[in-house]
Amino acid sequence: MMKKTQEQCYKCGDTSKNQLEELYGYTICNSCKSRLGLFLDPTIEKHVLSFRETKREDPTKPTYKEEVAFRLDCLDKDYISKKIKLLHIQDRINNLS
Repeated sequence: MMKKTQEQCYKCGDTSKNQLEELYGYTICNSCKSRLGLFLDPTIEKHVLSFRETKREDPTKPTYKEEVAFRLDCLDKDYISKKIKLLHIQDRINNLS
């Protein structure tokens, strides 16, 4: 597998400087960015309002901001768990060879 650098898209490896940008610490090309399905502000505002209404009805429910933070935390933990598992497999393969 080719190692990605800051001069190329993290996803596809595109190196066209005029097509690359940094997004939250990751280098990404315009093509891959357009396929991420990033929310526009009106969509985010709609979700904020929806969660706000739900929280009004049930104060134990999270706000949209809290929900996003929770999901990011879960994602980080899941990523670490999967990476540990794959590193373990890689280590075992190296030791078995």
